[in-house]
Amino acid sequence: MENNYVLEEITYSKKRKFLFELKDIFAGTAFPLMISVLFSATIIAYSSYRDDLGVSLLALVGGEALFIISFVIFGRANGAAAYRKFVLNEKKRELNSSDERAVYHTGEYALWKGALIGFLVALPFIIIQIIELAVSNVFCSFCLQYVFAWAYCPFSYLGEEWQALNFIMVLLPVGVHMLAYYLGKVKEEKIQEQIAIESQKARKKRKK
Repeated sequence: MENNYVLEEITYSKKRKFLFELKDIFAGTAFPLMISVLFSATIIAYSSYRDDLGVSLLALVGGEALFIISFVIFGRANGAAAYRKFVLNEKKRELNSSDERAVYHTGEYALWKGALIGFLVALPFIIIQIIELAVSNVFCSFCLQYVFAWAYCPFSYLGEEWQALNFIMVLLPVGVHMLAYYLGKVKEEKIQEQIAIESQKARKKRKK
């Protein structure tokens, strides 16, 4: 009977940890996903204007550049926030806090989360692109050109028969966000180290 109770507690804890992590990851995914759609529907979408190749290429290069910059910004912010949460939770654990998030280590920095957030941004595109390749239709074609233009447009110059190459573009949000996520953690780590040093100096002054 006792073993069953312990097993139930472990299962419950795992479910809670999973839900907390899922909520945290989706929160980090929301803004990058919205920005990717915004740039796709505006700047990058102009690359489909093939009557003027100069304008088309400018829209593509400029839009993709802004896409990358935005992912660097969001990635660094997500990485820094995750590391700050790790530091805060460590302090809570030292005080034997019962805070579930601290106990379950949820929302804390882990490099795989940086990659996962980038992948989740690309996931809707992957699904739509697979459907389009399997059964070409107007809806998927529209989504690819105006919702996921960041992935569709670069290889569109080669022709419709080369659409499978679009999957290569998934590496862009995954790689950029993961790298920026790591850099955000590195910067926040230095900040936290400096805070710790200043705090230690303040304590020494009070003792004097």
